[in-house]
Order: sequence, then structure tokens, then C-alpha cells
Amino acid sequence: MLYVSVFDAKEGTSQVEINREREQWIREGKEKIFQDRCKSINRYEVLGISPLKIFFVIDTDDPAALNMISRHFGDKWNSVTYPATKREISEAYEEDRSIIGG
Repeated sequence: MLYVSVFDAKEGTSQVEINREREQWIREGKEKIFQDRCKSINRYEVLGISPLKIFFVIDTDDPAALNMISRHFGDKWNSVTYPATKREISEAYEEDRSIIGG
């Protein structure tokens, strides 16, 4: 299943604290565990804003992987994860039109 996770750094979280969390993630081997549990992971960072905002697009059949990432980074980040599906604009338009009419 496809998921979109949005991570917003909490106000007052410094880049040093963020880097410390990332180093801990790697040191504990969680990156490898997370990658093994997911079919694909794509990370996107919004440029030019503060606090830092990151989006992950994750394809996994293991919801525990989502829990793992949100719990590890939970102290310094607000996060929310949504199930998602990929659709072309024309597909969405046709579906909306069939439901709403017109």
C-alpha cells in the first residue's frame, strides 16, 4: 500500500537536534530495517521554510514500518501519515464527474 507521511519539525527544534536524531537512526541500524520492510521510500524536503518540513512517499505492506519511523522521530517532529493512491488527473476528473454529475 502507498502512504504519504508529512513530518514538520517542532518549533524550537535545532538543526543539531535533527542531525543527532538522524545519526541515532543510522547508528541503530533502523535505516536498513526500514528499507527491508518497504518496497520503496522516497523522501522530499520543502526548501526555504523553517521549521523543516519533509514528505515521505512509502510503499509498504507492513504498517509497523510506519509506526517505527514516526515513533523514532516523534520527539522533535509532528507527523501524520495518510494512505494514498496514484491517479492521473483525468482519472480523478472522470471519477469525480461520475459521482457529482455533469
